[in-house]
Amino acid sequence: MKIAVQTGLNNIMETLKNKGYTVVPYRDGGTDIKVTIINDVDEEYEEIEPVSFMGEGESSMVVIDATKLSQEQVVHYVEKYAPMA
Repeated sequence: MKIAVQTGLNNIMETLKNKGYTVVPYRDGGTDIKVTIINDVDEEYEEIEPVSFMGEGESSMVVIDATKLSQEQVVHYVEKYAPMA
């Protein structure tokens, strides 16, 4: 499982790596991404809630908008919706 993190969220990226998650750059992560963390909402994700669910079944993904969340809140949501095996 991979977590895609948008550029500029280096502290979140490092924290998740230190917790054992596989972290890849947003839009360059390839397949099997289960969580995407964004900061500047683009047209693809405009007007989403802080945590949104996209897709269904095996292709489902959690999108976390970190714009108004603390680093601790983002990590909490990752741990809640994409727990380590």
